[in-house]
Amino acid sequence: MLLFGGTMKKTLRFWILTLITFTMIAILSSSLFSSYIVTKKSLIENSLEQNEVYSLKLAQMSEEVFEGMKANLEARKLDVIANMNDPAQLTKILDQLLVSSKNFNSLSVIGSDGVAIATSPNIGIAGNKIESPGVLEAISKKESIISSPYTAVTGRFLILVSTPLSSSTNEYLGMLNGTIYLQEDNFIQNILAEHFSGDGSYVYVVDKNGTLIYHPDIKRIGESVKENKVVQNIIKQKSGSQEVMNSKGEHFLSGFTFIPASEWGVVSQTPYKSSLYPLDGIMLKMFIYSLPFLLIFFLLALLLSEKLASPLKKLALFTMNLPKESTTIETIGISTWYFEAKQLTETIENYRKTQEETVADFKHQSLTDPLTGIRNRRYSEFLFSDLLEHQTLFSMIMIDIDHFKKVNDEFGHNAGDEVLKFLAHKMLFISRETDVCIRLGGEEFIIVLPHCSIQDAYNLAEKLRNEIEMSIPPTNKKITISSGVGEYKSNNENVSDFMHRVDDALYKAKSEGRNKTVISN
Repeated sequence: MLLFGGTMKKTLRFWILTLITFTMIAILSSSLFSSYIVTKKSLIENSLEQNEVYSLKLAQMSEEVFEGMKANLEARKLDVIANMNDPAQLTKILDQLLVSSKNFNSLSVIGSDGVAIATSPNIGIAGNKIESPGVLEAISKKESIISSPYTAVTGRFLILVSTPLSSSTNEYLGMLNGTIYLQEDNFIQNILAEHFSGDGSYVYVVDKNGTLIYHPDIKRIGESVKENKVVQNIIKQKSGSQEVMNSKGEHFLSGFTFIPASEWGVVSQTPYKSSLYPLDGIMLKMFIYSLPFLLIFFLLALLLSEKLASPLKKLALFTMNLPKESTTIETIGISTWYFEAKQLTETIENYRKTQEETVADFKHQSLTDPLTGIRNRRYSEFLFSDLLEHQTLFSMIMIDIDHFKKVNDEFGHNAGDEVLKFLAHKMLFISRETDVCIRLGGEEFIIVLPHCSIQDAYNLAEKLRNEIEMSIPPTNKKITISSGVGEYKSNNENVSDFMHRVDDALYKAKSEGRNKTVISN
């Protein structure tokens, strides 16, 4: 600190240290905040990815089990068909199948009239006509099905896996059914229950209508959760991951997979708070690791501030100690870079602006046709690339001056150039603000019309053709144009093929007498 007139003034070094300290704190804060955001995002994305992968794995396992169940039923069809009139033998076959398959809770054979012929185990429905939704659906479709969940005549909430039975003459005999009791021990629980963990993560399964087929809370099985956004995606037969508020208002990170074979969806989800649990510990470690670097930077700041402030401090002390009555001033050499740095900055800035203007001018010249002042062929390449990248619908008018060679032969090339300018001017006159007029070369021009239908492009081409025909060109001898019009809206066609197609339309216009507009097929 320096004392001026009894008042303590803060030195340049103090302000430099203050600025550096504030900057270091700001950088540390912003770095920690950015790291917090990035780490939080990473943890969320990682949890979403893990749940999506896990749901996919469980879905694949479930699908494999379903395929095995269908295969087991198919493998015993012939034996069942051969003994349709022998309930005792059918019961033995079903008992054997129940033991070997291990995934069904019960099996049954039901005739085409809906009457149960045999069951395993004996659940007291043999000889009765069964009119449950799953059986009625199987009889109606007469094909292999996996039914939606329903409550059977036995009072159980179940799913029916059915395969049709037909005679050698394709007469429909009935069905062979396997059932899965959703609220009792079944293969779904065996596959999925292991995911339930201490951090609140769990798996559930819904059918195509949004009804819970499996849930760790067995009381919720059969509940409709179709309002859940994840379930809505499954109903739309989608797979993926997303943040979601469940039906109880709890925030979860969910991964979900649709199973085509059964039209079910498997959802694996982790509580939002559990996914972010490591975040505080990570941020604390980052802060602790940053402290040694902060100390080193502060020591460097002390040295740098002394070097920066020393010239002005010497000058201030020198002026303070000048004798008031002295007629001579001692010469002192004090080096400083402030003025030079200012001048250098201004010089570089002026040079930068000059270079930017030069580059912009060169770029404009490279994309502009020097004769007509409209865009050139090179610009068209950038334009088409941008339109395709943004999948923008556009149309194009390809224009050619009829008998242009005669204009050059009769009036000379200078007059021909004036005619080309005349055409370019008319193109700009009739075009919309969003349209781009381009000279490809010679007397060949195009107008690219973004967001324009083929009919509107054709109308514009006709307007231009009539305008040219009714106007007097610089040669005072009327000219006409021929045009081809095309619409590009398919990614299956590249620009080269599209332009060739429009060029064919232009050629057709010329071959049919010129002064005409033809739409490309």
